[in-house]
Amino acid sequence: MQQLFAEQFADDLQGFVYRKNGKGVPIRLSEIERDEFVATFNKRIRYAFWALVPATVALILVLVWLVPDKDSPARQLATWVGVTAILVPFMTIYYWAWNAPSRELERRTPMGAALTKEEARTLAFSKITYGQLLLAALIGVGLVWNKSTKADVFHGWGVAWLAFGGALIVLAGLQAIRKWRLGRQ
Repeated sequence: MQQLFAEQFADDLQGFVYRKNGKGVPIRLSEIERDEFVATFNKRIRYAFWALVPATVALILVLVWLVPDKDSPARQLATWVGVTAILVPFMTIYYWAWNAPSRELERRTPMGAALTKEEARTLAFSKITYGQLLLAALIGVGLVWNKSTKADVFHGWGVAWLAFGGALIVLAGLQAIRKWRLGRQ
């Protein structure tokens, strides 16, 4: 998360340029401002993440205390409600922290236009390596291999694991082809 946030700020000869999500309108800012944004984001995310720990422990204790039967439908419902109650505030804080630079810099004059879809796609593919795509395909193979030792992946619900692993392999292959084609252009 921290690396993705920091990648929104591109180094420039005159300082830094901020593009929301890496593709928004470019807004110039100083190195000090960039460092403050990154430090503030890291601090907010760290606090939000560490708030998950006591919230999770509290949820477990409340579930054990109020619904001791772990197989009951009430326990399942309470678990999902509790997990949602923990994750919604975390995600709210995350998106609030992620969008802080765009809120604070919205009154500044942009240096140009936002990236087009084609430019954003080219930039995204330039950040992905063939090794990462190969790793994704190998994870798909490993997932199917691992699940095949525990269940029949050709019958029943085991087919879902086969389909998921196969989809991961196909997706990685398609992305590799798209990256190769964009590189040739």
